[in-house]
Amino acid sequence: MYKGQQDDRIVKFHCPRYVELPSLPLYKDQVIEYIDKTLKTLFINSEDKVLTPTMLNNYVKQKVIPAPIHKKYNTEHIAYLIVVCIFKQLYSLSEISSFIDIQTKTYPVKDAYDYFCNELEKEIKEVFLTRNFSSASTATKVTKESELLRSIIISFVNKIYTVNLLMNEESQNK
Repeated sequence: MYKGQQDDRIVKFHCPRYVELPSLPLYKDQVIEYIDKTLKTLFINSEDKVLTPTMLNNYVKQKVIPAPIHKKYNTEHIAYLIVVCIFKQLYSLSEISSFIDIQTKTYPVKDAYDYFCNELEKEIKEVFLTRNFSSASTATKVTKESELLRSIIISFVNKIYTVNLLMNEESQNK
């Protein structure tokens, strides 16, 4: 099995579950710092900002995430932002907004988010370690909505795997 230098950090990535997210509302700069610290490992281009104040304002303005309450972001906002920041590497904001809308109309935010985390971690291990793509979904009930999210996660993880391989190949050829 191919092992790149960043693979270990990616494979050990832990997506904080809903109950692990900050329970006290955070100001914009605190949210940006938290998201950056949480997701930097999964960012394909390490020079890219995970989240900036402009991005955050844009996500609210375009109604991809709910507006802050008294300039503070709660647990639900953080969950939305983690999903948006991961998927924005591969999908447009309108596509992401549609994905989120489908999930939140079908499941409570906490359940949809925790399923996202479970699938993300599982797919990372499958793509980077075993290359076994036949495992079952972690959904308690497999639905077209859960399979949609699973497919999106699989495409994202394959993208970071592919880019990681290419980056390692380029660095070996220098």
